[in-house]
Amino acid sequence: MTPVWQSWVFLFEVALVLAVCAVWAGQRYRNDRLALRKRVLVNLLDGKAMDGVLYSRRGRLLVLRDVTVLEQGAQPVSVDGEVLVDRNRVDFVQVTDR
Repeated sequence: MTPVWQSWVFLFEVALVLAVCAVWAGQRYRNDRLALRKRVLVNLLDGKAMDGVLYSRRGRLLVLRDVTVLEQGAQPVSVDGEVLVDRNRVDFVQVTDR
């Protein structure tokens, strides 16, 4: 039979692991929702940019709505529906005030 103090140490260790997991999950959830439903400017590695509302994230994809594609030397082009952008193509994302 194990001593009572070992049981208490085990319970403390389990509670500590659960607390760390809860903090990690809460931080991850907060970071994932940081810019959702806000207007963003997504700058792509190829020099193009997309102005739209960051509607959701699906794994490696950013889902944008109400999108306008911006390219240097060309007129802005509005896009109907949703646009899916792979995160590998994204240089950086700016949250705009509009």
